[in-house]
Amino acid sequence: MRDTQPPITDHEEYLGYQRARDKLTQFVAERETHLFEALAAADQELIEDRRAELLTALRKRQGIIDAIRDYERHQQQSA
Repeated sequence: MRDTQPPITDHEEYLGYQRARDKLTQFVAERETHLFEALAAADQELIEDRRAELLTALRKRQGIIDAIRDYERHQQQSA
């Protein structure tokens, strides 16, 4: 499951997507930490909430990564 992002149309957008990827990577790491804390507390409801948060963040991040890869592929083919 991935969140589809709009295609990147120029280099400026490409840089913005890279910044967004980096921010989401940090956000994912924080969500992972929250999940591990919930697991340590053995709180099932909290664990499920943290899993949902992590899944949402991972889907958004993967959508951005896919858009970046598509743009890079297109740029290589155009060169």
